[in-house]
Amino acid sequence: MAKKEKHQVKANVVSKAVTPEKGSRSDLFDKIEAWFEKNNTKVFYALLLLSTFFSYILFDAKVSDGGDDSSYIERAWSLLYEHKFPYFQGPGYPIFLSVIVKMFGLNVIALKMFSFVCQIGFVWFTYKAFLKRIPYTVLFALISFISVNSFVQYYSSQTFTETFFLFIQAISFYVMFKIIDSVDSNQNLVSSFKENYLKWISFGLLFVLLSISKSVAIVAIVAVVVYFLLNKNYKQIVLALSFFIVIRFIYQYITTAIYGASTSDQFEMILRKELYKPELGHEDFGGMISRFLDNCNTYFSLHVYRILHVRPFKYDITSFVPFFAFLTSMYIAVCAFLSYRKNKYLFFTSSYLVVLCGGIFFGIQAQNMQDRLIIIVMPFLFLLFFYWTYMLAKRYAGMQTIFVLFASGMLLWNVVCSIEKVKENKKTAAYTPDWKNFLEMSKYCADSLPADAQVLSRKPAMSFIYGKGKKFVGQFVTTSMNPDTVMMGWKKQNIKYVIVANLRMDPAKNNKRIINTIHRMLGPIINDPKYRDKVRLVKTIGTTENCQLFEIKY
Repeated sequence: MAKKEKHQVKANVVSKAVTPEKGSRSDLFDKIEAWFEKNNTKVFYALLLLSTFFSYILFDAKVSDGGDDSSYIERAWSLLYEHKFPYFQGPGYPIFLSVIVKMFGLNVIALKMFSFVCQIGFVWFTYKAFLKRIPYTVLFALISFISVNSFVQYYSSQTFTETFFLFIQAISFYVMFKIIDSVDSNQNLVSSFKENYLKWISFGLLFVLLSISKSVAIVAIVAVVVYFLLNKNYKQIVLALSFFIVIRFIYQYITTAIYGASTSDQFEMILRKELYKPELGHEDFGGMISRFLDNCNTYFSLHVYRILHVRPFKYDITSFVPFFAFLTSMYIAVCAFLSYRKNKYLFFTSSYLVVLCGGIFFGIQAQNMQDRLIIIVMPFLFLLFFYWTYMLAKRYAGMQTIFVLFASGMLLWNVVCSIEKVKENKKTAAYTPDWKNFLEMSKYCADSLPADAQVLSRKPAMSFIYGKGKKFVGQFVTTSMNPDTVMMGWKKQNIKYVIVANLRMDPAKNNKRIINTIHRMLGPIINDPKYRDKVRLVKTIGTTENCQLFEIKY
């Protein structure tokens, strides 16, 4: 039998917390654990069915207006038909998505169903990873959360990378825990490798896949090293790094040989002050520290609590509460410290959580405040919260009832919020006029313009999907309002047509505030007498929040 770490023996025998010794007082938690142990399979399948049900009722058939989800589809298509490898933003998801594109084309529902399946796999492997490694009460609280929470379930019907990443991450934890179980301090390196080489190969493949599915996840291997280092499992550090580095090298060698070297410098983009404005330069040391603190404040004082449904869905700058961020950070730090002594699986989870949050907070520009960036660690934050609350309540019989009522109330509140989200989705099932007109114009460009015509679009990936695979050129920021400069830049890109859409800044209402990136560039050209004959209105779609197409001549 593998020799266990001395400081973790007691807490790893979960069954002792489940079945009290004969003659001892049986408290509420003991009774719950005993019932779960007897019925855990039935409970899990009931929760898996519940998760599938919520994935179904929260299913959103529309492509979101964010743009990134459409970009993953476009990169999958480009990999398949143009042999362009999707280095930017992590190629893992587009590689798998390209299989769906091959089978079903640009069928949005089929592409979204892949995330639906990944959600089921995520729930399944999360259960398998933590089964008999944490109390059943905590495990099923975790499974319930990821099954009914509307923020988590939102991505089960989107073509963002989050649900796919959560799925791969859950499998990675399952394999990592199998490796932790196999640790034997008395074995030499060769013997350890011979007995566990399949696990280590799986480990290398999965952690490389994590690292190419989200660029920030390259730091995941650091969590593995930290865990083994603090447990003095030095041989495992050698094996972990060896398999990760070798498989990562093989991946890079094959992709470079087939598709050429990456033209996307991810590290340089991370260092930029603003992602889409390279002219602003790079962050210095002080700037990176400020970025870390700003992101910590954004995610730990706001988004974490929004996802838990204890803070309002809508927010503004006044919603940030630095003290909440401080409390959350301290809680994670204390949990990590306590886990080192009590439960090796929770300690690895804590190490992974800290390292990945550090990677996110340093690696993402502070202006990028999307809650989806923190969704990948929410299961672990929730797990730590419930595990240590459970362990505290276990010490006092009176607190156990309070814990059960609180956990049940929190689950019920998440269910209520998800049902409210279903009602909201029904109201917004169709695109608003601004988006409908824009997408119709994208279709028109594909159907009516020359196939090789370069068309400028504020949302090129969405135009690509609804334009039946026609490529569009993106204009994401206003680069200049000088007519000569703009025309020179567009001529260099061979732009022949420009889509001018009145897309709302606030999707929920038409308050006349629009995304005016292209308006600000084209307007001065139209008003300049020198270019009066160079711009021609070709098509207008819609009367309310219309979309126009202009032809540009040079």
